[in-house]
Amino acid sequence: MSQRPNHLPVPNPTPSYWRSQPDELDNHQTVPELPSQCDILIVGGGYVGVSTAYHLLKAISSSSSSPKPRVVLLEARNTSSGATGRNGGHLRPDLTSAPAQLLERYGPEAASAVAQFEVDHMDAIAQLVREEQIDCDFTIEPAGLEVFTTKEQLAAGKKRFAQLRAHPASFGTLLDGVRFYEGDDAPAHTGVRDAKGYFVSRVAHLSPYKFTLALLSRALELGLVLKTHTPVLSIAKQATNPPSQHQYLITTPHGTLTTTQLILATNAYTSALLPEYSAAIIPCRGLACHISPAPPAPAATPSSGPPQLPQLRSTSLCLRVATPSGIPGYHYLIQRPDAERSIVVGGAHHTYKFATTNTNPEGGDQRGVWYNTVDDASFIERARAFYCNESEDGGFMARTFGPSSSSVSTEKGIVTDWATVQTQVDHVWTGIMGYSADSLPHIGEVPGREGVFVLAGFHGHGMPVGYLAAKGVVEMVVGGKVYEETGLPGVYKTTGERLKPVWDDILGDGK
Repeated sequence: MSQRPNHLPVPNPTPSYWRSQPDELDNHQTVPELPSQCDILIVGGGYVGVSTAYHLLKAISSSSSSPKPRVVLLEARNTSSGATGRNGGHLRPDLTSAPAQLLERYGPEAASAVAQFEVDHMDAIAQLVREEQIDCDFTIEPAGLEVFTTKEQLAAGKKRFAQLRAHPASFGTLLDGVRFYEGDDAPAHTGVRDAKGYFVSRVAHLSPYKFTLALLSRALELGLVLKTHTPVLSIAKQATNPPSQHQYLITTPHGTLTTTQLILATNAYTSALLPEYSAAIIPCRGLACHISPAPPAPAATPSSGPPQLPQLRSTSLCLRVATPSGIPGYHYLIQRPDAERSIVVGGAHHTYKFATTNTNPEGGDQRGVWYNTVDDASFIERARAFYCNESEDGGFMARTFGPSSSSVSTEKGIVTDWATVQTQVDHVWTGIMGYSADSLPHIGEVPGREGVFVLAGFHGHGMPVGYLAAKGVVEMVVGGKVYEETGLPGVYKTTGERLKPVWDDILGDGK
């Protein structure tokens, strides 16, 4: 397995809001020196890698086997410094968009299995947070919104919904909790200025950094050995006696170690160590920001409490938008359960992903700034400017939510117009996602590499997938199960065929 240095994490990434108060385990080193050997090695200290460690150590601690396998986790930078510490904070099952594509390609049974897995996943996280008493601002939003702001997007969403509802045996129960609405009063219902219609469904959100670091703490208590700032540079299979066994030599800047089983929770960076994934998983950059109340002017009348943003109609929104010439895009947004009611929002893909033509001068294909890059140390300038623009019609919130979108009590009465609300973008950051050519993650044993497992290619949608995917892989590693016995969706299984993609969902080239 050869090294691809250009696909390893870069130093000095843009500071993320989620990581503005680093946990004491952020740079943790369980031991001063790199161990020379372990039984199971996990590469990647984000949400999926830490979830894998947690499930693995729980399984080992409850086992009667002796001696216990030694588990080591190596992270290239700080813990949770990759996509986990840079995402939008959503835990949002997709019941209305991706399932329609899966239905067309794989049939109703496979499509509904994915949707059900994501719903189950949200409930599993809720149970885990309760049982482990994890402080991560976990919030169930019973009325999460997917809002369409153009007639074309509304028609497409309505069509997808009808396609799914045509298969009640597979989707009937899943869609019972989804409500669709369209009408001229959609702006009043959603607070979104240009809303034409919307879906409502049960979703959740949380601090992904706080969740992952709390789970990491539990894994360390169970015996995990963690080494941060220890990137894996190469993996090589070693000859063993007897030859039926397998052992891998892992090279890092701090030395080498050997392991008999290897789990790569490397998402966007997977092809750096497994070159066969270079066409199936592409590292792609996205941008997000944090919006808070602007500090009051020096001459302002003192308030009775901290500044606070208006309460949105929902604390979790997906906004389907378009430019005047029809370039599509979307924003994902949550309102935090903090004293400021602050906002985390990301997306703005329509500002940089689509090509310029004579009839569409506003597009501007910026493929070089987002596609096949691992540089999260710099911004996507068009997206940054879009969110940070405080123009005559106000900032992002005023432009998007407009007049009468929500209200909040103040000493002077009721604020009903976001244009009168002073906001500031106090954090902007980028993150690297592992986009999958067919939109599906790669989970399971790597084809042709016995004892090597992968969890990667989450396509910007890892939060409602990764925790239970990790549990399934652990059942394969220590439980002896084959993939089909884990309960994981069949279409997630990594296969040799999927490493030669038929689809290109990343660039939209289709089949």
